[in-house]
Amino acid sequence: MSVCGCEISAQEVRLAVVHLNDEGNVEMLRLKTTRIELEDDTSEPDLRSFLAALHEFSRENEIGTFAIKTRAKKGKMAGGAVSFKIETLIQLVEGCDTKFVSPVALSHFAKKDVEEYPEKLPVYLKNAFLAGAYTLTKG
Repeated sequence: MSVCGCEISAQEVRLAVVHLNDEGNVEMLRLKTTRIELEDDTSEPDLRSFLAALHEFSRENEIGTFAIKTRAKKGKMAGGAVSFKIETLIQLVEGCDTKFVSPVALSHFAKKDVEEYPEKLPVYLKNAFLAGAYTLTKG
């Protein structure tokens, strides 16, 4: 089973799927789908479509756990309402566990435990990769 690291930003979730290779090292899968966008958070069909896309993604990539980078609930850096809807939809994916990882834990993990990032890792997937790798090795 694989872990899918998630970073929620605005109206999309960024996805990085990781697993342990034969040597026990974290390896990120190269996938076509690296983000899923929620078009209209007030539209029931769009919410259902987003959830269906998550289900399909989890089945195709044999996801056992989604690891979400947490966001502040209040204050200047608080996540928006749409991001919390996306978070809830991720938690509703059947057959998958959901874990949360704080930005502080990810920062410490990146400094102490990550020797190198996957080759050609897009910048926008860095936090999703870290959330998945942290959950796979520490969580």
